[in-house]
Amino acid sequence: MGTMDKITTRTLTFGTRTSRLARWQTAYIVRLLEQAWPNLSCKIIPIVTRGDRVIDKPLPEIGGKGLFTAELEEALREGQIDLAVHSLKDLPVENSPGLTIGAIPQRAGVQDGLVARNGHTLETLPPGSVVGTSSLRRQAQLLAVRPDLRVKSIRGNVGTRVRKALEEDYDATVLAAAGLQRLEMEDVASDWLSLDVMLPAPGQGALAVQCRADDAETLHLLEAIEDPDTRASTVAERHFLQTLGGGCSAPIAAFARPNGDGRLEMTALIAAPDGGQLIRVQGQGDDARQLGESLAQQALQQGAQGILDEVAAKSGVIQQSRPLQGLRVVVTRARPQAPELADRLRALGAEPVLVPTIRIAPVADTTELDQAINSLSDYDWVIFTSVNGVSIFWERIEALGKGKAIFEDVRVSAIGPATGQALAEAGVEPDFVPDEFVAERIAEGLGDVEGLTILLPRAELARATLADMLVEQGARVEEIATYRTLPALISEDELAQLEDVDLVTFTSSSTVRNFVDLVGGPKEVRRRVADAHVACIGPITAGTAAELEMPADIVAETYTMDGLVDAIRTYYKNG
Repeated sequence: MGTMDKITTRTLTFGTRTSRLARWQTAYIVRLLEQAWPNLSCKIIPIVTRGDRVIDKPLPEIGGKGLFTAELEEALREGQIDLAVHSLKDLPVENSPGLTIGAIPQRAGVQDGLVARNGHTLETLPPGSVVGTSSLRRQAQLLAVRPDLRVKSIRGNVGTRVRKALEEDYDATVLAAAGLQRLEMEDVASDWLSLDVMLPAPGQGALAVQCRADDAETLHLLEAIEDPDTRASTVAERHFLQTLGGGCSAPIAAFARPNGDGRLEMTALIAAPDGGQLIRVQGQGDDARQLGESLAQQALQQGAQGILDEVAAKSGVIQQSRPLQGLRVVVTRARPQAPELADRLRALGAEPVLVPTIRIAPVADTTELDQAINSLSDYDWVIFTSVNGVSIFWERIEALGKGKAIFEDVRVSAIGPATGQALAEAGVEPDFVPDEFVAERIAEGLGDVEGLTILLPRAELARATLADMLVEQGARVEEIATYRTLPALISEDELAQLEDVDLVTFTSSSTVRNFVDLVGGPKEVRRRVADAHVACIGPITAGTAAELEMPADIVAETYTMDGLVDAIRTYYKNG
């Protein structure tokens, strides 16, 4: 059997976000590959991203790199999947370590469409109409031509936003034509916005197929679906974005295309969110990267930096004060969760240094968990002690074809507000969340539990304190492992970043233990981060740090991410 035959009979595993559009996009790439390689076998597994979980805040508030991609990228690195399909406009410009965009197929339409009640166009919308969008790019361009409109944040998948625009507190919304076309929903658009009015986001309408950079066989397979014109056009657009230093939530737009004589032509803009200032640049070139950089430099010469600075000043945790300015702060959370803390630290002026020490993986055998889900009404309480626990529990609920209705006959508790929010986003309002976010407060706050049956889905290795206290109070407690906290796989280059850091943050005891192990033990930790301060999310984590010769200088009084950031800010502001 030759090399080519071996490649074409390979089975590829795709990871996909759970929205209808994401599933369509992944299925589309599968079809293209299977058409190109008839003997190829593909399978698809769903993965929930942070952008899908946090739906109650505008995108610019939670933005940051990897909002819709981090969990998929982690699965790629760990070998759980071979490929992930992204909307290219959602993918950070810089390739994630160890990964690459293996293919960019032919692009769909790049326009935006207006979905409005009563068939209104952008021109005929009544003054004061409320238009839903969480995109600063769309907001700025809308207000530039219709300053009388009111823009209100809107979140959700394509179908949800259409429904909200037609039935709720909105008069219209703006959606990408590509998404509407892929879902066969073009008929809901009442107006297709011209590129003169609404320039698209860099990469809009294009799909990116991401894989491991060292997976030569997969890269070879992807060559069959690559479109060179789309690749060149989107490289120019994204290099414009990269040169300006803007993220996917910045008010930046760009569109490039071949002009017929072997060159690219591109129009790009950066706009103040209120639409009061639009900087538009145009040009042609032979080299995609050079074209993007050249137009970005033109925009900067015309005042683009002022717009970017204004947008940055209005986002983040602290607006006027940057007490962490110039400090290098280590974030040890798992890769998919690290951007949340990193973005908050960056808003305070810090330079986040990502050294993930843990990774989260479902348990290999879900039989016990599935049985508990199928008989959830047999329990009196279900207690969730982490966001990870909620996420993986919910993945199994969906895999079993069930929904939030299974919680109707059982009371639910969450250890803290973040876990409670994760439940609420899934449609389950917790019956009890303690004021102090430790297990002991749950045991005290549930009331009389004698004779009650309590389900405790949790990490494979977790403190027994909560279960022991509930048993002492007369409850029957069933602990079921839903996920494992494993040591992260990090490179020497990532460890090398620890030189000259100012602060190391820990959000759990496992992040502390794995950090010390990965660095090489307490002695090596003292050598590498001798002068760094240590910040812990709570006293239990701080206790573990002390045991491992890393005494905490900062301990959050409120055991949440907000509490940790506030404690760090206060320490340096007062210091």
